[in-house]
Amino acid sequence: MKRKPTNVNNIKKADLSLLDFLKQSNTVPGKIVFFENIEGFDTSGYFYLQGIALFLIEKGHSTIEVNTTTYELEKGCIFVAFPGQIIHVIQTSDDIKPLCIACSIDTMNDLMSQVKDSLQLFQAAKQAPIQQRDGEDFDQIKKSFRHLQEKIKVTKNNPYHYQIIKSLVISIVFECMDFVKQKNYEPQGSNRKKALFNAFLQKVEEEHREHHSVKHYADELFVTPKYLSTVVEEMSGKGAKQWIDEYIALDAKVLLQSSQKDIQEISNELNFIDVGFFGKFFKRMTGMTPKAFREKKE
Repeated sequence: MKRKPTNVNNIKKADLSLLDFLKQSNTVPGKIVFFENIEGFDTSGYFYLQGIALFLIEKGHSTIEVNTTTYELEKGCIFVAFPGQIIHVIQTSDDIKPLCIACSIDTMNDLMSQVKDSLQLFQAAKQAPIQQRDGEDFDQIKKSFRHLQEKIKVTKNNPYHYQIIKSLVISIVFECMDFVKQKNYEPQGSNRKKALFNAFLQKVEEEHREHHSVKHYADELFVTPKYLSTVVEEMSGKGAKQWIDEYIALDAKVLLQSSQKDIQEISNELNFIDVGFFGKFFKRMTGMTPKAFREKKE
């Protein structure tokens, strides 16, 4: 096994340009990349993901950390990584062989606009980003990946190249996402309430650093704080404030672990009134002070 050195001095930007040098990649330039060989790719340190990536592990094993959560990727594993996540490859086996479809953020938004209930699927996949496929299931999804790879090659001169590849990517996403139903993530409630819940989660993900109050999100969504809290609790079993605080706490953990910013800087970045208030919040959410959390990770 190759142990990857940890380097938190810099978080590398991971977008499609990072994959340009890979010899065995097939691309729709600036939009979609398919690759199956990471030889020569420097996976040390931390990567700030600026796109979305779907991995199928055909062979070998890898241990990765995503926003402080560790995942073991083995043969037959399907794993999805999302924009804004910080990825750290802890170790990989010498025989690792992933099949990967990576899309830019613009392409991801385009794909989502074509899929009904895409926000709901997006959130469900974040809750359960890994699944295991064996036997015929694994062979079938591998064929789909390979079919996409071939189509990228043979349709590159077709004027509808992107549309063809986009439709195949959507098909693969649906193939991989049947685990969403298996996980029983489907929120129960009216379509209006589901739409409000999904819109709330999207806004919290985008704005939690600047805005910590339920009232802000209620105002943005043109409902009262009480109604928003009631709907979010009904849809997810967690209150609106809990969702906001959990996003902030996760962001704080990632910044403490993967950057060398001091605690004051992190407090400012997360828009706390002072470092003392940030410290109390973090201890309430994690049971540890920011300093203790950082020292434990080191």
